[in-house]
Amino acid sequence: MLNPDFSIFNDNMFVQVRKILDPLSIKTNLSPLNLTIGEPQIPPPEWLNSVLIEESRNWQAYPKAFASEKFLDDLSHYFENRFPSVAHSFAFAEHIVPVPGTREPLHLLGYCVKGAKENSTALVSNPFYHAWRAGALASGGEIIYLNATADTGFLADLDRLDEAVLARTSILYLCNPTNPHGVIASKAYIEKAILLARAHNFLLVMDECYIDIWRRQKPLSALEVAASMAENDSSGDDIFANLIVLNSLSKRSSAAGLRAGFLCGDRRAIVAYKQVVANGGALVPTPLLHAAGALYRDEAHNQQIRAHYDTSFDLLSQQLEITVPEGGFFLWLAVPDALGGDDEEMTKQLYQQAGISVIPGSVMATTSEHINPGAGYVRLAIVHDHDTISEAARRLARFLSDPQIK
Repeated sequence: MLNPDFSIFNDNMFVQVRKILDPLSIKTNLSPLNLTIGEPQIPPPEWLNSVLIEESRNWQAYPKAFASEKFLDDLSHYFENRFPSVAHSFAFAEHIVPVPGTREPLHLLGYCVKGAKENSTALVSNPFYHAWRAGALASGGEIIYLNATADTGFLADLDRLDEAVLARTSILYLCNPTNPHGVIASKAYIEKAILLARAHNFLLVMDECYIDIWRRQKPLSALEVAASMAENDSSGDDIFANLIVLNSLSKRSSAAGLRAGFLCGDRRAIVAYKQVVANGGALVPTPLLHAAGALYRDEAHNQQIRAHYDTSFDLLSQQLEITVPEGGFFLWLAVPDALGGDDEEMTKQLYQQAGISVIPGSVMATTSEHINPGAGYVRLAIVHDHDTISEAARRLARFLSDPQIK
């Protein structure tokens, strides 16, 4: 009765973590610290409550598949502040659609390319966010995982793709900054991905939900890169051809529960996506859309949120020898040799000895080309208040000073 393809979801990373940790108990009196989920634990700006109350007069209106003029105006301010080089390069109404966070559109974009090529493939950066895989499954093609390892700078190695695979590719999922590594892609890397998408006529989906959480180097959006490429090549009529970028307020504004963001890019893909959601998808309710617009318009609170995460990693660095990620709020921590590089064993021992829950890297990835690129690492979500982060750092330092199976 049910779709057999859904068996691919049985190894969801959060389900696997529960299977690993649920039979265990903490061997100390320490209270548990959950660092598994990338859910911001610091609140959005206080003024958001006032906006939501004011916008509550608009609950009678059906949400729309297209963006309201008010939302587009708010986004224009965001683009002028964050992506000024592209802010006046395109018609917002033609290239932008509001979305309920990034998870659903990442999935639905797979349907938008289904059947576009025979014997198609979908390329997914590995380790992966589960919605990328869901979108790849929805595309109907063979899923090929592109390993991102230390040897490749923790970015999917695009140079390893051969012409035969690229010819069959219908969609490619990348993330910038990357999850879980926090690596920021260079302009050259993004350019290469866009050129491959255009040369082989597939859709490049760039997940940029962490693009406003960064340390020293401000990440370039693929939209900016595409616009700069168009300055030297006026042959096309769409500066975002073969590119879709997703942006969300979940991390930028600590507003994961608002479920609001936008999708921007290729005009053809935007039209297809609007058709999908207008006939069977979730739409962003008008009051929430306007609240989202107010968040996008304001830069001050995002600066405060970035400063919070900067301090969080400073606190970790005071206790641990770590490489602070360039972007995002995850720590991709190598498993000590004393634990044999076994990320699942470290997950168990860290929970039992220090009361800290983390995600073993191997469950965030799948074996491709005979390796699991997540093996040997654990992911920690550095999303809590500073007192909690300081406590986690102290426990981690004690654990790593004498890591062993007990």
